[in-house]
Formats: sequence, structure tokens, C-alpha cells
Amino acid sequence: MSVPLGDDASWAEAPGPGRPRQAKLASLLYAPAEVRERSRRIYEALIDESPQIRAGNFSRLAVDDLERLFRLYDAGFFRGFLSEMLQEDRAYPMAFRLSRRLTRAAGQTIRLVRRIRRGGVVVEQPEYEISVSTTLLFNTFQDVDREVVVGGLACSDRLEALQRIFEHELLHLAEFLGWGRSSCSAENFHALSRRIFAHEGVRHDLVTPREQAASAFGVRVGDAVEFDMEGSRLRGRVNRITRRATVLVEHPSGALFTDGRRYQTFYVPLALLRKL
Repeated sequence: MSVPLGDDASWAEAPGPGRPRQAKLASLLYAPAEVRERSRRIYEALIDESPQIRAGNFSRLAVDDLERLFRLYDAGFFRGFLSEMLQEDRAYPMAFRLSRRLTRAAGQTIRLVRRIRRGGVVVEQPEYEISVSTTLLFNTFQDVDREVVVGGLACSDRLEALQRIFEHELLHLAEFLGWGRSSCSAENFHALSRRIFAHEGVRHDLVTPREQAASAFGVRVGDAVEFDMEGSRLRGRVNRITRRATVLVEHPSGALFTDGRRYQTFYVPLALLRKL
């Protein structure tokens, strides 16, 4: 999401998105072998520094791990440019978040603008946030045994997948800071991803809740299932799968759906479903 910055006397001297920043970011270029070496150093540094991440297939992750990744990547790949630009925009430190609600996108970078009063003048203050999907991350390298590709690169464990996701989101941040907007479908993003991280694509092929449900529990959207709820056994059909299954149970007092029938909606942990 991109919103133009405002302008007033106090902001006139701030660089903001534009050619000087774009030139700095375009100057970053690493050969694939160097990318692998730098990425591995960050991998090892995170395991060494983090109280949560003790192995490649870690089982715990905290917001401060994303903060560590930002510091390590800014120093290791961006020459400190990201922190410098955020400070120029008065947006440092930026925010990081772990999200269980992201079930399709592995990560998300947003740029918000809020209006504040400074020196008697209302100006627009940019804020940035990077989120990482813990739902997709922890579904991966668990029940489903297949190759995991993120950014066009094969990942051997959960930490490598986290790194590739985070690299992708840092590229969004870099575009926001340098160009004021960002799109991973545009050529500029592709060029930055190749030059800085040697990515071979922009898609993330992590294990989705649907895939995990099918593999671990044999449950798919459309399946007839039964489950126990408050002492009663209910039967319905799976309508959606995220962290839980959305099950529609036909009932005369339920909401009217487009098929002309009435259903009550239940959100059921996958492990509690029995396929009919």
C-alpha cells in the first residue's frame, strides 16, 4: 500500500523517495556465490543471537527475531541504507509483526501515513511495518514432505524459508523508501531481487493450511464431516480451511445461503473433524 508523503517547511530538506535513494539502492549488486555466503552468515548469527531460534527447523519465533533479521540484513546487504532512509523519514524504528491471520501471503509490508501536527503545521508521517505469516511458516517442514521454494530458491529448512520471505519483504521496504511505491509484479522489483538477493522468482511455495489439512488429516474443502460440540454430534460440510475449518451445518435457524438452504457456521480445529 502506498500513500504520497505530504510537504511542509520542516520536510523540505528531507530527501524522501527520489533519484538519490534510487541510485543508492541500484548500486547494490552481489554475485550469487556472495549472496549465499552473506545469507549463511546471517543464518548462523541469528541462531547464535536468538533465544528462540536454536536450529534450522525452529519451533518458536518472536518479534525480536524479525528485528534482529532487519539489523543483520541492513548491515550485510544494504550498507545501512534502510535504517538511514527510515531515520530521514522519521520512521525509525519501524514495526515488525508475527501474523497468524496471513494464510495466503507468507509476508506483508505496508506503508501507512498518518497526519500529525508539527510546528503548527499538519504534515503526513509515513510508518512502515513488516509482517511474517507464522501459520504458513510453521505448517512448512512439518507434515508435508516436498520441496519448498521461496523467491525461486529451494529452502532446506524453516530458517532458510524465513530468510527468503524476509528478503522479499525488505525489497518491498526498499522500493517504498526509494520510489514511494512497491509492486513485486513490476520489473523494478524483479531487478532489485536479482541484483541484491539473486532471487529467481517472487512467488512463495509454502505449505498452506489447505495442503496441511489434506496431508495430515485427509480433510479438503467440500468434504462431509462430523464433530462433537457441547455434547452434541454435528454433521456438516467444510466450506473453508485456514487455521481452522469453517464447517456449515444445515439448520432451520441458520443464515440463508445462495443454495437456498440455511446453515449454522462452526469454526472447528482440524484435529476434531471426522471425515464421513
